[in-house]
Amino acid sequence: MQESPSIQHKHSYDHNLEMLKKSWAVFFLSFSLLLFLFTLTGLSNEFSERINDFLINSLGYVNKWSTHFGPDWFLHINNNFSALGSAPVILCFLIIAAGYYKIKKQRKRLNKFLSIIIGGGILMQILKIIFADELPYEPIKIFITNISAYPSGHTMMATIFYLTLAVFITRWQNKKKVRRFTLIATSSLIFLVSLSRILSGAHTFTEVLAGWSAGIAWLSGYWMLERYVKKNRSMV
Repeated sequence: MQESPSIQHKHSYDHNLEMLKKSWAVFFLSFSLLLFLFTLTGLSNEFSERINDFLINSLGYVNKWSTHFGPDWFLHINNNFSALGSAPVILCFLIIAAGYYKIKKQRKRLNKFLSIIIGGGILMQILKIIFADELPYEPIKIFITNISAYPSGHTMMATIFYLTLAVFITRWQNKKKVRRFTLIATSSLIFLVSLSRILSGAHTFTEVLAGWSAGIAWLSGYWMLERYVKKNRSMV
């Protein structure tokens, strides 16, 4: 039985939309990996040093024993923004989101959400171990201490968690303006977390850029892998 023109048009639209999404995923994956390689080879170190010199000359250190920039109140504000990308805060939000999907009995969404965030956390920890100058003697300290400043864990996890949350939320929103606002608000939140890591002196620009690019690479790679698995399953 031949499909009606409206159904054919819908299939064509869905196919074109899927191809567009794949193109964007490939672009973001390639671009983020290139940025990560850019930071890994030290090409951004000179720019990072200029930013640090500017912050030192403009703000100075908190005190003579500190390596953080600015007065106490300035550091306090930055630490508050940084906390939005910390493990305890993200874990709290993760539990709340997981509880929501559990109550809604949306097991597939719950499993997908958890696999993205937990998988991203595992990747972040692996990168920390790879680039650590020295690993602690006790294995448990690998997970409870900051073993490496590269890449910025706060930036990477904020990128992964908040962008994932935004994408899940926008799927329930019908208006483009609302979806656009959600993504802009989320991106602004990630930017504030990233900026706070630099302004406080906790990380250099290179380390923050590495965290951001690693987070985007993980999300893009996960999306492409998920589509690949779904396509193979549908062909079986």
